[in-house]
Amino acid sequence: MQRREFLKTSAGTMAALSLMGQSVSQAAEADRLHITLNQYTVGSYYSRDGVDFGQNLDKCLAEMKAVGADGLEAMINTAADSEMYGNALKKQGMVLRSMYMGANLHEKNVCDSEIERVLTSTKKAMEYGLKVVVINPAVKAGKSDDELILQSKNFDKVGEEIRKLGAKLTFHYHTTELEFGAREFHHVLCGTKPENLGLCFDVHWSFRASGNSAVAAYDHARLYGDRVYEFHLRQSKGGVWTELFEDGHDINYQWVADYVAKFGKKPHIVLEQAAENGTPHTMKAAEVFKISMETTRKMFDAYRE
Repeated sequence: MQRREFLKTSAGTMAALSLMGQSVSQAAEADRLHITLNQYTVGSYYSRDGVDFGQNLDKCLAEMKAVGADGLEAMINTAADSEMYGNALKKQGMVLRSMYMGANLHEKNVCDSEIERVLTSTKKAMEYGLKVVVINPAVKAGKSDDELILQSKNFDKVGEEIRKLGAKLTFHYHTTELEFGAREFHHVLCGTKPENLGLCFDVHWSFRASGNSAVAAYDHARLYGDRVYEFHLRQSKGGVWTELFEDGHDINYQWVADYVAKFGKKPHIVLEQAAENGTPHTMKAAEVFKISMETTRKMFDAYRE
């Protein structure tokens, strides 16, 4: 064989092996559980490392992708935000599978414009792989019955429109929605049609907003497990957020994962482990993400698509 022919053959073999390696890697990635990191999560961990996530978006997303993240649940206010985050994720081979929004759906004078903002943002985000819209309603302690009724009516309305677009609307909550006997939390779910509104089950907020009660969190699973279309996952020990997402602390996540799996759905998994005062700081952000996602993939393996 002539030297030139040998080099051509070698180059072809190396190229073929490289493509084969890429195919194997892509196949493995497609088979694993899809995990999205919430923007609050990544901002929290990068901030304590002295890195501004927003100012270093491309670099941070590339690092997240390298350690196994499939996407970012971005905090969206407008269609322009959807486009900006969508393009940044696309550049890294990631997707905007879910987005997080606040919306005022309980005040008559603003709810129509709020619904329009949600829908235009959703339509743009769907160009980048969106499947789930997460809305945390505007916070007001002690909403009146009329406001609660209007809010659920509007959740139903916007949820129906998002369903027609081919995505799913989910309800998210914090402490306020679980005050006064959790009347807001329950009415949002009891006052809407399941086909129009699912639950973004933030297990740790169910725990914390109920006086650090795992029993309350498990009861929310029992009451609304069939409405769960997305999980927000965070762990704590003695009420303080742990550095890593893992089992065996305040919340028995394996029980939660197994219980909701009985309903036959495959909820979107969003890791929202974050740092607060008292959270240990023993590793860099990327290492936290990598280890936490490995644990999540084992625990929620039943949710692979």
